[in-house]
Amino acid sequence: MRSKLSRQIIAVISITLVLVVVFSCAGFLLAGYNSTRTNIKNFVSAYGKHISEFRDRGDLLSSVDNYEESINVIVIYSGDGSFISTNSSVALQADLKELQQVNERGYSYSTKKVAGKHITFYTERVKVSPMVDRSGYVYVKCGLPVSYSTPKFWIFCCSAIIAALVLIVFACLLLQMYIKRSMKPLQAVQKGLQEINNGNYRKSEISTDYEEYQGIISQINDVGGRISDMLSHTQYEQKKTDFLLDNIGQGIVALSENLSIMLNNSAVLRIFGVDYNTVGVPISTLVSDKSVLSMINCALEESCDKECEMRLNGKIYRVETRLAHTTWFENLGSIALMLLFTDITQEIKSADIRSEFFANASHELKTPLTVIKGYSELLALPNIGEKKIAKCAEEINSNASKMSMLISDMLYISRLDANIKSEQIETVDLGNLSKEICDEMSISAAVSGVKIHYEGSAQAECYPKMIATAITNLVSNAVKYNKANGRVWVKVFTQDGNAVIEVKDNGIGIADENKDRVFERFYKVDSARTRSDEVSTGLGLAIVKHIIVNIHGGSITLKSAPGEGSIFTVSLPLYAEGDKQ
Repeated sequence: MRSKLSRQIIAVISITLVLVVVFSCAGFLLAGYNSTRTNIKNFVSAYGKHISEFRDRGDLLSSVDNYEESINVIVIYSGDGSFISTNSSVALQADLKELQQVNERGYSYSTKKVAGKHITFYTERVKVSPMVDRSGYVYVKCGLPVSYSTPKFWIFCCSAIIAALVLIVFACLLLQMYIKRSMKPLQAVQKGLQEINNGNYRKSEISTDYEEYQGIISQINDVGGRISDMLSHTQYEQKKTDFLLDNIGQGIVALSENLSIMLNNSAVLRIFGVDYNTVGVPISTLVSDKSVLSMINCALEESCDKECEMRLNGKIYRVETRLAHTTWFENLGSIALMLLFTDITQEIKSADIRSEFFANASHELKTPLTVIKGYSELLALPNIGEKKIAKCAEEINSNASKMSMLISDMLYISRLDANIKSEQIETVDLGNLSKEICDEMSISAAVSGVKIHYEGSAQAECYPKMIATAITNLVSNAVKYNKANGRVWVKVFTQDGNAVIEVKDNGIGIADENKDRVFERFYKVDSARTRSDEVSTGLGLAIVKHIIVNIHGGSITLKSAPGEGSIFTVSLPLYAEGDKQ
């Protein structure tokens, strides 16, 4: 731009100076021409005064010969236009039109070529003595050679050309300097626009003396600021959208009309275990489940939303389609269908657990209810003895107690499942807590011929009532599934940053096939291996595991062998990290 502008301005200056030189030279020639005319006129006037004093034609004729032809060409005509005399070697006849013009105006100018030279003539009528001419006047015509190639002319022309060239060079240098100076703000503006184009929208610091640029710079800064604000807002909204999409539990996929993936969130990549960019990939490459692919085709063909289940890597997903009915998607490349993948594994497992729970609960409640109903009917019979009445009452009371214990445990584990807590986390001395429980259970254990031993100490942050319930269940089971003159050892200590509670017995032990199932709800070992006077709901160890593992984030392990006893080891973090559910 700068070079083009420079060339244009230099061309204008050059043309202007050339025209100035041309007009100056023309003016010089015109001035010389006017000077020649003035000199001829002055000469004719002086010569006319001179010849007006003559009284004889001879004097007139001799006066003409006194002037050299190379200096002045003199021609004299009589009043009737006839030729009288000349100092020219070429005869110059009178031009009647010229003489008539002299009569009308008093003078006449003309330029003629004589003997190869351009001569400017001036003609004037002069009064003379009648002795010189009978008419009383003569026409005096004087001419001077006109030369356009005089040394003065060429000196003037050369001087004008040189001056013009010097001015052009000076103008070019000055122009370059001013253009360079004036282009700096433009270059800064261009740099500012380039920065905006490159994504840098900071304010341009441009200083200039030209007021015209200040408005442009101000508008560029305003535009850059607005773009920066809009981009920041857009990026913020995009980050919020990305955050929501990437942290939502559902997998989301947007499909085009040809069933290619146009958009997906990170949950989809985790579900299908891929680590590459899936945009543009056919959905059949990512999803191999035929029921899902068939559902997608049906949704497009029938123009309605569908859903099905997909099993993948041990999990169950509910897959739903959402048709893109609005025109908003047209600007996103004709998104035709949205797929939603929802993990319902836990939901189905919970439903199975609830179903199993109610089935087991119904079964467990049915037995004592049947017994109670049978003995109640027996009591209604006539002539029943007192011994039978006492027996029926005892059985009804026993089975009612079983039902009460079962219902109590069922309500407790239901509250645990619902994450209902009636206490706060506290720092608990597990040694004192275990000692109190052991002391309380020692009396009932002694009745069964079992002794309880306790040792150790540790502190941990936990829910005290829940931990007390867990320890009570473990010690109770150790007593319940023991043998005559059996022993139970409760040991509390700290190990590897955890508080450890170890409950050991030398009772009947647990067979290998039962070890993996003892923590299941309502699971009981063979009743023949327990004492007939002990009641079991099958929920004790399930409650212990839920409290230790799910609520407190700890662990519980079991070591056992039939006839040798069992060891239950509970490990709790010393510091609570909140509810683990």
